Amino acid sequence: MNFLRSILRKIDGRGYKAYKELLGKREIIGDYRLEFLRIQGDPFATPSVISVQVPFEIPEFSRNTVGIEDFIYRRVYASLKKESRRLGEGKSGYLGLPEPTNIMIRRNAVHLENNLQIMFYIGLPARHRKILGDAAERMIYENIPRAMKHALEFSMDDMKPHAEAYDLQEELRSKLKDYGLVSFIGDGSILPRKCGDCQEPLEGAVPFRTPDPMRVKIETSFGEIEGMGIKRGITAIAGTAFHGKSTLLNAIRDGIYNHIPGDGRERVVTIRNSAKIRAEDGRSTRCVDIKTFIYNLPTRIDTGCFTTDNASGATSMAASIQEAVEIGIELLLVDEDTSATNLLYYDERADAILRHKTVRTLIENARDMADRGISIVIVSSGTMPLIESADDVIVMEDYRPRYIDVKSQKKFCEYIPPKERRLLRMGRLEKMKIQGSWLVSKQLSRPIRIENNEQIVERAQANYIAYILTHSNFSGLKMSEIAREIDDFPDKIYRVKNPGMGEVRGYDVIFAINRIPEIMVR
Repeated sequence: MNFLRSILRKIDGRGYKAYKELLGKREIIGDYRLEFLRIQGDPFATPSVISVQVPFEIPEFSRNTVGIEDFIYRRVYASLKKESRRLGEGKSGYLGLPEPTNIMIRRNAVHLENNLQIMFYIGLPARHRKILGDAAERMIYENIPRAMKHALEFSMDDMKPHAEAYDLQEELRSKLKDYGLVSFIGDGSILPRKCGDCQEPLEGAVPFRTPDPMRVKIETSFGEIEGMGIKRGITAIAGTAFHGKSTLLNAIRDGIYNHIPGDGRERVVTIRNSAKIRAEDGRSTRCVDIKTFIYNLPTRIDTGCFTTDNASGATSMAASIQEAVEIGIELLLVDEDTSATNLLYYDERADAILRHKTVRTLIENARDMADRGISIVIVSSGTMPLIESADDVIVMEDYRPRYIDVKSQKKFCEYIPPKERRLLRMGRLEKMKIQGSWLVSKQLSRPIRIENNEQIVERAQANYIAYILTHSNFSGLKMSEIAREIDDFPDKIYRVKNPGMGEVRGYDVIFAINRIPEIMVR
């Protein structure tokens, strides 16, 4: 008799906690070795965790295992979803993982190292909190082997385009600096999405075509790739409504990730250390140096150490810019529609009626920021103070880009970089949960609204941020040191024995930390 089967028959009908006898138990079933890594305490709790190890030889055509892992993850996700079914109360009978989007990232559920290691959730079945041993047997000895068989029934030819798409995008992104670029949009890319929240490309959309003055040819091992290069400096994307301005900016924003074949953005890449900035009325800030933007306030608030639980649109956006620069972000992405416009530009005609000025705008700081290595891409419907300050202007018309040569005559001021902050105390965040797009914990006086970070696109990424905040002690480190620790060791995600985690950047973690009201910084 099989080892796990004997345990299940022994505990059948007992109270749910008897499932703990499975913890750490291993068994070889067919070609797979199964092991229970975690056992849920209740059928309504987060499901248990099981791992499967399978012999697997990494193909020679692959330069990076992440593309292969991503390919397998999608097949495992689909197979588990097909085998998952309700077998009792709560999460009984569940088999699964978080749904992947069109991005290719590290996910700890699938890892190639010597062999193929797959982790996933299993809802051990019960009714009235009594163990359903027969149902658990069927899951372990029938459903799981069948799911693994279907997931791993593929040829190298099936996997190769996926892995090569990952490798090409990695290579393109690695060459941006050599070409003096912060982003690249390949000719023929399909940028519009099927709907506002959709991943799928819009059918019949206009393929992207580069205006000649911005055309760049990048040599890769896959051949020469042509497209539009966004140079370091200040770039404005202009045009009337519904002609593709934000669509282009969003493609640049999401170019920090590699995309799966068929997405339409497989040749759109952006430097990783970029940040989409927006106004966030009501957010908390702790000792952020925003004096380069906000100064001379009548209340005499120290904007060199700006602290509030209820920032305005302008102060929240100024804080977000400075927090990003503080940890080394080199590209700021800004859309006029989601910004505090009084922080973006100032109409100098107002000098005739205004005697006091308290805001030094982003555009006034922009030139010195660019000279310090902080590039800006900004979308504007037609605001001339923004357009005339740019090095390059792209006008979108019917989703087609047109280049405009604008010679800026605008006056700029000196940009004051933020003072670096050190995290003194973050507090212990226990049992942090994901509610929609919020991170919540009993230790937090308010949720962390990570939806304001538009570059977090998968629930698995939110899961990993919550895990990091719950299990890390960053006290005493500078914000830049925390970000660097995460960016320098992305493979740490594979050490987490809880599936459903997706790769994030140091910036994404700092984004969350900066919005915790209880933190103490210096």
